[in-house]
Amino acid sequence: MSDELDVLLREVDKKKAELGLKELALDVEEAYKERFFYDKVFHSNAIEGNSLTREEVERVLTTDVVIPEKLLSDHLSVVGYRDAMLLAERFTREGTRITEHEIKKLHYRMLIDRQDVSGEYRSYNLMIHGHRPTSYEKVPYKMLQLCDARPSETAHPIESIAYFHLRLEKIHPFGDGNGRVGRLILNTMLEQNGYPSIIVAVEEKKRYFEALGAYDGLDGNPQVKPMQSLVAELVSHQLDELLAL
Repeated sequence: MSDELDVLLREVDKKKAELGLKELALDVEEAYKERFFYDKVFHSNAIEGNSLTREEVERVLTTDVVIPEKLLSDHLSVVGYRDAMLLAERFTREGTRITEHEIKKLHYRMLIDRQDVSGEYRSYNLMIHGHRPTSYEKVPYKMLQLCDARPSETAHPIESIAYFHLRLEKIHPFGDGNGRVGRLILNTMLEQNGYPSIIVAVEEKKRYFEALGAYDGLDGNPQVKPMQSLVAELVSHQLDELLAL
């Protein structure tokens, strides 16, 4: 852990402790959760190119309206992501350990327009931004290895969670939806460790993909710190928002 990241994580844990001593008014908390829910659906899909605006996302999910001149696939993506988020929230409430089974269930729930492949590992190789993820033949073994691994006893939980996210995205187990499922799992793990879930906003897209690319190690030097720092900063920001309520 770098000195800079160490300081940031100490600040995060201090804010987390402060939040634990604070009681939020029920109406304030419910309003925050509702707004944050739609924000998460919007940003995680927008990062992947979904054309629906934040306002349109909320309209689609609350009224089942179809937005004229917007792709049906964009509508189905936000509905599927909403359903997967609700399943992830159940995993959090029940303290469900994230294994291959849970990851596949989230993917199945999310890809409602691709039921032929949803919840199934890909059966072909692909290229992502000039990088070839794990060969499809090795995906089952790599996923088993990832899910069976135990977090480092010396690493901060946020470091371990960010590292898990990096490894999952590098494996890229599915043909589609890897980023969205990966961010759902990242948030589930954060909440299970007592931290607030985060939003990787569209404005952070460039930095987020750069952090993923840094771990790909195309230059022979895979790095985990960029993603760990980004996740820690986003957790810190979310704690600030909650403390300000």
